[in-house]
Amino acid sequence: MKQFEIDSQTKLYCIFGSPVRHTLSPVMHNAAFRKIGANAVFLAFEPPSIRAAVASMRSLDIKGAAITIPFKIDVLECLDAVDPRAADIGSVNTLVNTGGLITGYNTDGSGAVQALAAKKINAADSNTLVLGNGGSARAIAFALLQSGAAVIVAGRNAPRVERLVRDLEKQYTQVRGLLISDLDRKLMEGVDIIINATPVGMAPDTGSMPISDELLVKRHAVFDIVYSPRMTKLLAAAAEKGCAIINGIDMLIYQGLQQFELWTGKEAPFGAVKSAISGRLREKHDTGKA
Repeated sequence: MKQFEIDSQTKLYCIFGSPVRHTLSPVMHNAAFRKIGANAVFLAFEPPSIRAAVASMRSLDIKGAAITIPFKIDVLECLDAVDPRAADIGSVNTLVNTGGLITGYNTDGSGAVQALAAKKINAADSNTLVLGNGGSARAIAFALLQSGAAVIVAGRNAPRVERLVRDLEKQYTQVRGLLISDLDRKLMEGVDIIINATPVGMAPDTGSMPISDELLVKRHAVFDIVYSPRMTKLLAAAAEKGCAIINGIDMLIYQGLQQFELWTGKEAPFGAVKSAISGRLREKHDTGKA
């Protein structure tokens, strides 16, 4: 493969969020671009506001963007069009620029369900606890309900939990909301899957957990969408209890593959992406940063 060189025809893609210093999205998407021979590059930006970021897509002809914390909900009011599914969810993680028309999509939820399936965990007919009430939690809860799961949404902000549950109940019945402080052992014994859809435990705040380890029991499959570090405090506690555990790497890859296909219209090269992510994680581990 010849060495890639940026020139006047190189197409620009990016991720907007804060913080994004830890993100593996550039590793993933640049590996995919190189594999298919695309003259494109993917960068990470921490813009002062999402409105300024979307405006920059038009003025700089940025072809596509990934959206992460804290912009997944606020970005909706900055767009020209929103995919119907993303509109239902009320959260966007992917932007496509078509001649200055910016359209929002969401690949988070389907990426999470794919990550569960890759580990032979079937979300259908499960009782799943989703921790969080932000953009990722919204997308994941919608996808789980669509797959046939019953969902409990638990967060720390009562009005936001109530708003999310009302939105979910417009289409689904098997959903309820709780404050995290209301979770107890009896309720948790009826839960099959726990998904942390909050940034709690993400570097540099690696000493935190979204729930107490006293709520974990062996029957749980515990999925933390945080991928930096790979072994969060929540996952380490779950492993000690004998739970099946999943880190955020697979979700990152599956939702990213869908983003790539929205941007390019081409099938994403799974092998190249997986290899690039694994290589970068090995590098971080060798330098003590993983």
